[in-house]
Amino acid sequence: MTNELINFIVIESGKTSPVSTFKGEYRDLMTLLKDKLFLDSFGECGGMGRCATCLVEIDSKENGFIFERNETVTLLKHNITEKNCRLSCQMQVDENLEGLYLKII
Repeated sequence: MTNELINFIVIESGKTSPVSTFKGEYRDLMTLLKDKLFLDSFGECGGMGRCATCLVEIDSKENGFIFERNETVTLLKHNITEKNCRLSCQMQVDENLEGLYLKII
């Protein structure tokens, strides 16, 4: 685990919130967002990548995130085809988040 802070901005219901964390502090982005922002009805399947209730839009189509497990299937099942939309439960908390703006859908 590194001691370098990871800083990014989350936009939820029009409210902008700065978020800081460390790599490895949370198992995934969904868990971090639920813990720090107290989001209702977010991540209902508990991080299984099935419900798409933890959907986020990333401010950049070019990012270092890799689609994990069944994320692609879940996104297609919910008719989500935008390349900058991701399931936060499938995203690791790492340096790829640094400086990003994430909008909770």
